[in-house]
Amino acid sequence: MKNIIALIAVLLAAPMFAQTHDIIKHNGEKLEVNYIKMDNNIVYYALPNSMEQHKISRYAVAQLNEKANNNSKTVSEKIILADNFDYKKVIVLKESETIGLTKSENLKGYHSIAKGETRWSLAQIGEKQLKQNAAKKGYQFIVITSNKKDNLTATAYVY
Repeated sequence: MKNIIALIAVLLAAPMFAQTHDIIKHNGEKLEVNYIKMDNNIVYYALPNSMEQHKISRYAVAQLNEKANNNSKTVSEKIILADNFDYKKVIVLKESETIGLTKSENLKGYHSIAKGETRWSLAQIGEKQLKQNAAKKGYQFIVITSNKKDNLTATAYVY
């Protein structure tokens, strides 16, 4: 019985003594959190004195600072776009990877179809065109919502 009570006390007290970290986002916002893990481009954390797990996109986080050891880890580099020639820097994300990023606008494009084009090459051309449109407007991230012959659309995100 003593062992069970001791185990319950340790489980309830452990989150209160967890190491705290600072998450510094690319937009300058600073969060004091208890870092849990990073998995599939998502950073998992909990707020101090809370058991609820939160998540944020890895691309929205610039640094993760550990307060106990004064240790700092760069999570992602900030993407700076000069013009539409920087379209290779634009990152295509999944919808689940946009937590913490700001939704900007919907981008549209069109396919110019040449005879003999395969579906794969059309998809690559469509993605390139959407990336060029995003880079021209200064958007670092896109989520392709439709890459079909008649309907080429994406949603743009920024820091």
